[in-house]
Amino acid sequence: MRRLKTLFFYTFIFLAISCNNEPDEAPLIEKTARIEIAFEGSVEQYLINFGVHSLYQGQSGFVSATIIQPEDLEWTQVIDQANTFNLSTSTTFSELVIESEAPVHTFGFNFNVVHTGDVPDKDFEELSATIKVFGDNSEVQTYQYSARPVGEVSEVLSEVVRF
Repeated sequence: MRRLKTLFFYTFIFLAISCNNEPDEAPLIEKTARIEIAFEGSVEQYLINFGVHSLYQGQSGFVSATIIQPEDLEWTQVIDQANTFNLSTSTTFSELVIESEAPVHTFGFNFNVVHTGDVPDKDFEELSATIKVFGDNSEVQTYQYSARPVGEVSEVLSEVVRF
């Protein structure tokens, strides 16, 4: 009888702990995402590669991304099934702005640049970029990117943001 009481006691404790009402994960916070990339240096001598992916809404909803600035620029590649939007361009501009078409709780992006010109002249400046991530117009994160010296393999900045 004593063992039965001990068994009931431990069973009660186990059930009390396992029936905790607190959620295991933080609630999903959704915000309209915007990425602003400001360039400095000889941007005309670089191929700019930018990709945004995994823009999630709710438990499994995909959200599209739009290039806001420059206005005449379009995605080089869109893979709907993978929720991926890629841009590869040598167009010269000083700022690139991307925005989600609806609020999201998570998204990822990749960014790099590749030197495409010949041997740089004396006016050449290596490219650098400041990448700012916003959620509902509030700055969430800032990243700095510097192009590798001419002739070296480019580095990719790859990040996942969750609000």
